[in-house]
Amino acid sequence: MRETFCEYIHKLRCENGMTLTKLAAALDIDQSTLSKIENGKRKIPVEILPKLSSVFNIDLRNLEHEYFSEIIAKIIYTQDEPNQLLRAAEEKAKYMRIRNNKQRTINF
Repeated sequence: MRETFCEYIHKLRCENGMTLTKLAAALDIDQSTLSKIENGKRKIPVEILPKLSSVFNIDLRNLEHEYFSEIIAKIIYTQDEPNQLLRAAEEKAKYMRIRNNKQRTINF
């Protein structure tokens, strides 16, 4: 996806012939909130992703990847070496997963 996640939601809504009111109701948010989301003036609550996936028949996992990758991109796009930051973040994520799994294991 080349566009922002907000632009993507707007595009999906328009391509499916949905009004702002109809999509907002399907997502259980008010119309003004959806308008602000589509215009990039408000953050998209992660809680609406499953509903968005269902409304537009889009794989939830792919939608989550797009959503979270945009959050990461917003954090690193101003940095001089974003690839180095991504590699470091990936290593930390691996470490955190391992650490979290070890904490779940209880030895008797």
